[in-house]
Amino acid sequence: MYAEYDFSVKRAPFVLALVLVALAVIPAAAAKDWLSFERTRAHVGDRVTVSSGWNAHPNGLVAYLVPYALSPSFYKIPYGGMGFNAGPPPALRGVIELGRARPNGHAASLTFSVPRVAPGRYVLGVWCVPCNEHWTTALPNWQPDPHGILRIVR
Repeated sequence: MYAEYDFSVKRAPFVLALVLVALAVIPAAAAKDWLSFERTRAHVGDRVTVSSGWNAHPNGLVAYLVPYALSPSFYKIPYGGMGFNAGPPPALRGVIELGRARPNGHAASLTFSVPRVAPGRYVLGVWCVPCNEHWTTALPNWQPDPHGILRIVR
């Protein structure tokens, strides 16, 4: 008889190295052109800032206030779960354009007054005009950013 060779033991260091490289690269790529709420709770009329630590297109991001329930209609998760939707965002009733983020060094930010909307959870919709892609900061089945949802209270 002969001893069986376990290929999984030999591949383990390679797989581990591949996973570590992916984890190092993916967050850096995902942070580009990303905006987040500065806080997770606000009242109608409060001033709220959305910002990013670094943006590839700091003068080309348009922000929208999207009711959480509408986020799957604003942004459809692409096959495989990664990526953005091509083109400008859809015109949906209840979605409010907040304005264009302004450059702040290598970052971008936008301060807005919370509009008169029903209390509830809202996400940030983002349209990268130069990229011609749009996305949201959270979906009911996907939330990569803890500051991707703003709860508006009375």
